[in-house]
Amino acid sequence: MGKKKASESKVIREQMTKAFEIPQEVISDVPLIQLTGNKEISVENFSGLIEYNSERMRLNTKCGVLVIEGAGLEAKSMTADLIVIKGTIKQVGFNL
Repeated sequence: MGKKKASESKVIREQMTKAFEIPQEVISDVPLIQLTGNKEISVENFSGLIEYNSERMRLNTKCGVLVIEGAGLEAKSMTADLIVIKGTIKQVGFNL
């Protein structure tokens, strides 16, 4: 797909999202990130686990690499597009 086609496709998805009041993450596969205090984070629409240890996890997403840092981090459940991480979460951010 050329750059022009990709750009047009993105604009159409954005317009559909607004017109039908559909959540953006449903149409464009952007990650949906939910924090529960500093003890749990769930991430939907990620495409791969890059790094996993008790102090740092990195997930590949359409928006870039999501970095979760903390202590005692552990993936409590994981499916093809949802991961739930528990532990003490100190920082969450994207490496673009």
